[in-house]
Amino acid sequence: MTSLQLRHAGLSDVGIVRDHNEDALLVDPELQLFAVCDGVGGRKGGQEASSLATEHIRKMVAEQRDLLVSFATQGGARRREIASLLEHAISDASRQIRARALDKPELSGMATTAAVLLVVGSHAFVAHVGDSRVFLMRHRTLHLLTEDHSLINDLKRRGRDPDRSQLGAAYKGALTRALGVLDTARVDLLDLELLPGDRFVLTSDGVHGVIGDRQMQALAPMDDADSAAQAMIETALENGAPDNATVVVVDVLSDTEEDRAERVRRQLEALQAVSMFRYLPYPDLIRVASAAKEEHVPAGSDVFAEGDTGESLYIILEGRAAVIKSDIELAELTAGAHFGEMSLIERAPRSAGIRAKTPLSLLVLERDGFFSLLREEAAAVKLLWGMVRMLNARLRLTSDELTLLKQQAVGHDE
Repeated sequence: MTSLQLRHAGLSDVGIVRDHNEDALLVDPELQLFAVCDGVGGRKGGQEASSLATEHIRKMVAEQRDLLVSFATQGGARRREIASLLEHAISDASRQIRARALDKPELSGMATTAAVLLVVGSHAFVAHVGDSRVFLMRHRTLHLLTEDHSLINDLKRRGRDPDRSQLGAAYKGALTRALGVLDTARVDLLDLELLPGDRFVLTSDGVHGVIGDRQMQALAPMDDADSAAQAMIETALENGAPDNATVVVVDVLSDTEEDRAERVRRQLEALQAVSMFRYLPYPDLIRVASAAKEEHVPAGSDVFAEGDTGESLYIILEGRAAVIKSDIELAELTAGAHFGEMSLIERAPRSAGIRAKTPLSLLVLERDGFFSLLREEAAAVKLLWGMVRMLNARLRLTSDELTLLKQQAVGHDE
């Protein structure tokens, strides 16, 4: 079904303090589907919620096996369909959990987190609700791909840094999103192209909340998935393990497409060269790259013509292009240049055309893709600030050009 080889390991421990395990893990090598769910609601409720979530997510993904095979072998525009499938599976699990709780009063209030990884072809699809996390280890650096849906994290994002020791027990682990609270759940989604050597780590807060960032960074690069998973569980136990501890580690071992790493590196570097994306952390840069697509334009062809309605930002990866206005070449653009950013704000006629002087490789971010990024609360503020910086720079440049033209006109009159 895919050219990628994966190796995985999954472990769960009740911990030092608890006498029962409300976590559930999902490892399905055939579907290449992995998940960690951390149940809440007491012995019966928590166990029921997390188990029901993993079972239902697996069932719904398995029902769309043909879609997965089609994407893995053909790729194309079905990437959004895979993301929608995963989103619907997780959201519908919320409905299932809530319905079970309404049917059995003893399970009232049960809910669960969900951190899910689905590998299809050369892509990874990451989804989560709650404070279970998904990390990506790439080039021996650990990146957090998810943002906790918790009261504490929400306060931090609002500029407040609460002291956990001063919060009541009910608030320390309070979630702002979970499966089972409502009939539907708002799911955060991310898809990214895989590279050989990538390692994904899925954990409940009984691991990442006890180990901490430094120890996670130290343990995550261990030689094999089994050793890394075992080391994280053992470290959580050594640190007191007040909660259930669950971890799933997934390694990408090989890839038949040798230039994949170079292509991804080139795209990310091109995005970082654009002021709007320059200061984004790596996980957010991946989000932008996943919303963009690479296009190729032959020499002599127009990327777009003057007066065309625009709705895309373009970044030149390779080649040279001319800026054309009234059939006159105004400027030449080379690798690293970008154009069309105003169309991300509004659809308007292009003030000039762009023509390929040599074969062009372009990274294209369409308006719809940009707005889909803005719907993700964690990335929206950073992207909008980046847009403000880019427009401010463009305004300064235009002002300087007008000043220069005015000075030249005055000099000519004299």
